[in-house]
Amino acid sequence: MATAVLGMQWGDEGKGKITHLLAKDAAMVVRFNGGPNAGHTVIDRGVKFGTHQIPAGVFYSGVKSVLATGMVIDIFVLREEYDGIVEHLGRKPELIIAENAHLIMPYHRILEDLEGSGSAIGTTRRGIGPAYRDRAARIGIRAIDLLDGSRLRERLHSRLDALKRAWPQSEEIASLSASALADDLRSAAEPFLASIGDAPAAIDAALTNGEEVLFEGAQGALLDVDYGTYPYVTSSSTVYAGLPHAVGLGGLRVEHRLGVTKAYTTRVGEGPFPTELTGEEGEWLRSAGAEFGVTTGRPRRCGWLDLVALRHATRLNAPTGLAVTKLDVLSGLEEIKICRAYRLHDREITTFPASLEDLALCEPVYESVSGWDDDITGVAAYGDLPAAARAYLDLMAEGIGAPISIVSVGPSPEETIITGFDRG
Repeated sequence: MATAVLGMQWGDEGKGKITHLLAKDAAMVVRFNGGPNAGHTVIDRGVKFGTHQIPAGVFYSGVKSVLATGMVIDIFVLREEYDGIVEHLGRKPELIIAENAHLIMPYHRILEDLEGSGSAIGTTRRGIGPAYRDRAARIGIRAIDLLDGSRLRERLHSRLDALKRAWPQSEEIASLSASALADDLRSAAEPFLASIGDAPAAIDAALTNGEEVLFEGAQGALLDVDYGTYPYVTSSSTVYAGLPHAVGLGGLRVEHRLGVTKAYTTRVGEGPFPTELTGEEGEWLRSAGAEFGVTTGRPRRCGWLDLVALRHATRLNAPTGLAVTKLDVLSGLEEIKICRAYRLHDREITTFPASLEDLALCEPVYESVSGWDDDITGVAAYGDLPAAARAYLDLMAEGIGAPISIVSVGPSPEETIITGFDRG
């Protein structure tokens, strides 16, 4: 049985908590895209973690954690994260690292600064874009190269030689040594070199054996490289439509697809954001929701829920259910607004524009609903939520066309309502 946890907004929807919650019943958790630009907040046994590359299933004994082919992996960041988790758990996690996953090199971060590409569109500046670009240009370094020191040095020498010719003025590029970098990479990867192998085969075997496999997405649908708010996007496919390719299984069928969305909308970085609140209301949401990026610490831009964008994400992710997070943040508001359409060039539209210029001109058309005063963090059953909160959730479900499966009413795993979600 397979389940996918997928972001329905611009990332930061709370996928880490949902994945961590569901992973306890899984045999395998697979991270299928992105790199250390993702940040999933997980509270495990009272300790708060910000995971960046290792799937949330790592916190449970006996659960295999897979870093799939669709990722780009920073070995040095992975080692730091690995060591922290080992210290917390008192045991080594069971990792499987796709042998054909590409690696982020120190020069990828340098290139992002030299080119100014990261700052121009508000990326996390972790070298993600340049690493994916090297993959497409067929000049990347892959995890399998770590298994052969001579081959790794040879490929790094070829790449660094080209970079030094292209950027003769860069002292940082000039200082890089293929031999030293190869040694550093193999040293950092030493605890998990034996974990590098055929990830698609491992995933396929788990599914064939009827084991519970959980696919963990990073970022969100509106950051997809093809279908997001391009160019203010990430460099990988973040949606269910890209999942089979990212894990290397053409016949993949995922029975349960959880689309994760906040009860409002946030965005980190640049780009159009139709429902953004720039005044006191936006500051209130940011403060109430503790809206700061896990990876960068940057303050998130905040706004009302956007059904137009969510319907676009629904088409890409085909969710069988919704996981709504941070509903508790809205407690205390007398009135809550939901964007049901956009106004563009004096006409009302209900579809998400592909043109960045058109999206920037869109004005939200709001529907107002009543808020609630109750503190809902202790609510354990859907029926015990305030009537106004249930009406708000029903409006979301109706507007998107998918049922509410999970409602998060606080940051801890216990502060979660599960309704109508059955993995068979």
